[in-house]
Amino acid sequence: MKRNEILDLTYMALYIALAIVLDYIGQFIPILQMPNGGSINIAVIPVLISSYHLGYKKAVGVGLGWWLVGFIYGLNNWYLNPMQYLLDYILPMSCIGLASLFPKVYKISNVYIGTIMVGIIRFVSTVLSGVYYWPPEEMVAGSKGAWIFSLSYNIGYNLVTIIVAIILVPLVINIIRKTKIKLIYIKE
Repeated sequence: MKRNEILDLTYMALYIALAIVLDYIGQFIPILQMPNGGSINIAVIPVLISSYHLGYKKAVGVGLGWWLVGFIYGLNNWYLNPMQYLLDYILPMSCIGLASLFPKVYKISNVYIGTIMVGIIRFVSTVLSGVYYWPPEEMVAGSKGAWIFSLSYNIGYNLVTIIVAIILVPLVINIIRKTKIKLIYIKE
C-alpha cells in the first residue's frame, strides 16, 4: 500500500470515529431528538468535510463506515425490513459523502450547494421511509395523510441539520485550510 493510501484510510477512520462520537453524544441531548425517531444530526459534519477532503468516493465509504459502526454499537436500531432500513439509515448516511460532487453555482461555493443537495437527498429518503413504513396508526401507508405527516415530521429536523451544517462546515474547512491538509474538492 502506498503512503497516500494509508494516510487516506487513516483520515477515513478518523472521520468515522468523529461521526460516531457526535452521533452518540447527540443521543443524550434531548433538544436534538424527535419524539418518533430522527434527530438534528451533527454527525453529518465530519462526513461532509471528508467529501471535500478525500473526494466523494472515499466520503461515501466514510458514510457507510459511520452506518456500519453505528449499527454494531446499536446506534441505528429501528428495523422493520431491509428497504425501510436502507431508506432510514444506509442511504441517508452514505449520500452525505456525495457533497463534493455538486459544482459551484454562480459565485456560491460548492460547499453550500453540496450540503444543501445531500440534505435534500437525505430528506427525500426519510420522507419515503415515513410514508411507507412509519405512518401514524390511523393512516394507510402511501396515503395522502401519510405523505403530509411524513413531510411535516421530517422537514423540521432535516432542515435544521442542513442549516447547522451550512454554518459549521465552512467554518471547519477554513480552520483546516490553515493547516497543511489539502482540501482539493472545494470549488470557489
